[in-house]
Amino acid sequence: MSETLFILGREPELSVAELEAMTTAWSAAVTVASTSVALVRHEGGLPDRALDRLGGSVKQVTVLERWPITTNLVTTLIEELSGDWAQKLFPDRGRIEFGLSVYGASNSERAAVNRQGLRLKKELVHSGRPVRYVTSREPQLSAVTVKKNGLLEKGKELVFVKTAPEVIVGLTAAVQDYEAYGRRDFGRPAANPKSGMVPPKLAQMMLNIAGVQPNDVLLDPWCGSGTILQEAALMGVKEIYGSDLEPKAVKSAQENIRWLFKEFPHLRADVEITMRDARQGSIAADVIVTEPDLGKPLRGHEPQPWLHQQAKKLQIMYWQCFEQWKKKLRPRGRVVMIWPEFVVGGADVTIDIEQAVRNLGFRQEPLLSSASARTMNVANPSVLVYARDDAKVRRQIRKWTLR
Repeated sequence: MSETLFILGREPELSVAELEAMTTAWSAAVTVASTSVALVRHEGGLPDRALDRLGGSVKQVTVLERWPITTNLVTTLIEELSGDWAQKLFPDRGRIEFGLSVYGASNSERAAVNRQGLRLKKELVHSGRPVRYVTSREPQLSAVTVKKNGLLEKGKELVFVKTAPEVIVGLTAAVQDYEAYGRRDFGRPAANPKSGMVPPKLAQMMLNIAGVQPNDVLLDPWCGSGTILQEAALMGVKEIYGSDLEPKAVKSAQENIRWLFKEFPHLRADVEITMRDARQGSIAADVIVTEPDLGKPLRGHEPQPWLHQQAKKLQIMYWQCFEQWKKKLRPRGRVVMIWPEFVVGGADVTIDIEQAVRNLGFRQEPLLSSASARTMNVANPSVLVYARDDAKVRRQIRKWTLR
């Protein structure tokens, strides 16, 4: 049994949900190791560049060993993190370049570990090796820092995860390709950041949570600029349909998909994008992944009656869509969908049609296992949120299966 650590992104609950959705394909099991780290135990190796398939994880770390915590974390690292141990990681006699990242530790513990890194550098220099120790003002080395300092190609990032009984020690094998996400987000010809479009990372997470497979027929009935369609194509989905009621959105999505096939000429997918009301769909799909109309943009001073009125309009529209999808989805069809949560002036207004959707024959699925939900203190594992702290509209991610 092999072990790999995944360093979780900004929304750790969604990141773990995404990893758990991959367990069947990977013959793996997921355990939450700390607030920002998941441990994946797997039979054999993971797919090449497994991290590229994940929108919610920022580092992939190969576990080397485990060190029992004797007195405390710092004492353990001073005892174990020696020059002799480090020399084994750099068996040739050339230049040593390394960085340290500690997860699950306090600020004082991280500062002490950094001091130990400096002592380790001096010890290695005294042994006759040229050494470069990469540090950062951030609590841990970011994916950007690791990549820009060449630690994957000509050096190593040592990762330490503090758990209750021990320290898990690993080497970073891959970091999230932030440049590729930037190209697929703002490098497209019809990118419009002001429209609130789904980020590619979130699109990936939603597709993975939906369990999308290459032979699935995928539909996004509110396709906007086509982000979910593009990420599905990059995942190898062969038959993809997108639609939107706004002519500008349809044109943008079509333009972006043409760009995608020029940028990635190896892609083999049929993508059809049309102008259509989501409530009048005609595609027999296996899976629907979508961010619908979330209502009018908020300025932050809307009265509660207005927010409830907007939510009611959206509830009617969403229910009408589920009524249509019940007729068109294939057996065991899945829907992964964003619902808005309006947070203005202390108000917290949400969409309330869960029972109505169940009455149509859909089952709402938990996104997190009960064990992960307990560890991460998630009260409702069927609803996970993607939002910035100051967001007026929070995205709630939900998954439904047609019974």
